[in-house]
Formats: sequence, C-alpha cells, structure tokens
Amino acid sequence: MKKEKSSNFNTYLIVIVVIAIAVGLYFMISTPTTKEKPAEITVTEKEVTINLLGTDCKECFNISMAVDFIKQQKTLKVKEVKELSIADSAELIEKYNLSKLPAVLITGDITNLTIPNFDQIEDALVFAKTPAPYYDVATKKIKGKVSVIVLEEPACTECFDVKLLLQQLEAAGVKIAEQKTVEAKSDEGKLLIANYKIGKVPTIIFSKDALDYDVITQVWDQVGTKESDGKLVLRTLNPPYINVSTGKTEGLVSLIVLSDKNCTECYNASVIKELFQQNINMQIKTEETVDVASTKGKMLAKKYAIDLIPTVLLSKEASAYPNFEVAWQAVGTQEKDGMFVFRSVPLIENAYKQQGKTFVYENLTSGEKITGNTTTEEAEIAQPQPEE
Repeated sequence: MKKEKSSNFNTYLIVIVVIAIAVGLYFMISTPTTKEKPAEITVTEKEVTINLLGTDCKECFNISMAVDFIKQQKTLKVKEVKELSIADSAELIEKYNLSKLPAVLITGDITNLTIPNFDQIEDALVFAKTPAPYYDVATKKIKGKVSVIVLEEPACTECFDVKLLLQQLEAAGVKIAEQKTVEAKSDEGKLLIANYKIGKVPTIIFSKDALDYDVITQVWDQVGTKESDGKLVLRTLNPPYINVSTGKTEGLVSLIVLSDKNCTECYNASVIKELFQQNINMQIKTEETVDVASTKGKMLAKKYAIDLIPTVLLSKEASAYPNFEVAWQAVGTQEKDGMFVFRSVPLIENAYKQQGKTFVYENLTSGEKITGNTTTEEAEIAQPQPEE
C-alpha cells in the first residue's frame, strides 16, 4: 500500500491549468494482412495521384506533410503530385462537397486502400478534416486567425506570465494573427474589466476564432467563459495574480519547515517544497525553518497536533492554486485558520530516495526515529480523517 501511495504522490499535487496539446496530421496506411510468413509476401504497389487543393493559402495549415508520408509507403507508387490553387479547385470542391481547404485527394488505384482520416468519396480518398487555420469555402475567409488581448499589470513583477501560454498555443499550431497588450489600470483596461467582469489579472481575452482549434475547445469549459460578443475570457489562472477587487497579489505562499535540529539523520523537508514548485509552479514568498524544541516549534506542534517531522506548513495563500485544496486532502489537512499542514510524511520516501539518501523521520508522540520502508500502519498515522 505504501509504495502505491508514494508513486501517486506527484499525481495528487499536479494541477492541470491549460495544457498545450500538439496539433498535427497523422497519416497511416493500412493494408490487409495475411498469415503467410513476411518473407513470402509479395507487395504490389498501388499507383496513385496526390491532389493538393488550395495550396495558395499561405496562412493555412501546411498540408504538404501528407505528400512526404504517402511517398514513404512501400505499398504505394506516387505517379504525380498536383497542386491546385483555390480558384482552380472549384470543380473538385463541388464534386466532393468540400467545405475546407487545403484538402487532399488521392486518386488512382485505391482499391482496398484505407487511410485513417480519409473518406472514400466516389473515385477518391478525401482528407477534408483540415485543422485551423483553414480557408472556409462558404465564406471565402480564413478561419482560425486568432486575435488576443493580454490584460496585465506591469507593476506585478511576481505575477504569472500569461504570454508563456500564448507561446505554448502557437507551438501547438494556434495562429495568433494579432496580439495587443493592455494595462489593467488604463482606461481601456478598466473598461475591459468592467465589461467582462474580470476578477483576476493578468489574463487573456481571445477572439471567437480560438474555438476553431480543438486544443482550445476541449478545455475551454474548464478554464474560461464565452461572452455574449463571442470573446473568450480566460478565468482559471496560475498564481500569482492580482485580485482586482482587493488589489492584492494572491498566490505568494509562506512556508514553514518544522524539524528537529538534533535529528541530523532526518530527511530534508525542502524536498516537499521542490515538489510544489516543480509540479504546480508554486511561488514561495517566505521560507522559515523552525526547530520543534523551540517555543514556536512547540506551539506549532501542539496547535496543529503534528505527529511526524520534518514536515511543512503552507499559508492559506496556497488555496489560490487551482484544485490545490482538493488535491491536498490526500496528503494533509487544512486547519481552521487556513494553514495547510502536510501529514503524509512517509509518502515522501520515494521522492527522497531518488536523491540516493536514506529516508529517516521522527514520530513526536513516541519519540521514535523511523528509517524508510515504513509499514502500512505507520504510513496511515497522519492521514486526515474523513468528515462524517
């Protein structure tokens, strides 16, 4: 049981805010298999022509990767590659009822040829599921050209840099056509805050074109809102950020390490801080090490009924991190004053041993120093009890 909990420790603390998902087009050609030995299989090449429609749309998704992939297939012989402009594709657009460009048509010997994401329409295999940005045949406009407004407060040097998110989205294939930065305290910034009831800055306001991308539509209900004018406002932010109503910066956490200075063999609780920083990018504003034998240490141990040390205590500001309070229930308790107390010290063993060090901690109730490989019962000592 202990090993299973140790391996899940990082999972408990990982908070997903916005994930940049790679956008790409994957082509896989499958052919019927036989029970004969591979050495006895005779491969007959299928002669095909690749038709690329709408290749003059330079701002559109790059469809040329299809050609490179198809040419690499041993079962196919590419006779010709035809590139057609949007205007020259008109007849084929109508014939195959295409709504997006660029598109790919494979013609020729396509008998028993299957390619995922291609549909057979009459005499051709057709790829028309073109990801954004693409040319919309009906409106004759390019869809997926996203405009963004970055609403920020330059004075908050500690705030999360939301422009990093834009970089991730661009790397994932999102076309940022226009980017504008607006200061929250400017007249325009105040108007945006009022119109969209924005409670936290910095944040990002996207044009409705952002919903042309699956990478955004798949998560938007969890991280933002769609406004009446079509704009998309990012609401779930990674701290630190400024609370607009109070003007205060939230997400700057104070951390206390409670340890026994006489236990020189005990593990270094800074490994817990590192897990917070690495997994949820927690920003530690102040850090204090308190000896359990000191007046303050005794007070903390008694006030929060702490049994196992070294451990850490986090200020209530940690609650600003998305889903942190829910995740914390698996490893600690939140006290009445808002303080978060880490209880599941045995779960740190796996992470600590990765540094090649012996894992030792202390039980304040029994006075015992425990060395690694704790039993299930010991691991359960400080687990928070479920409320009835």
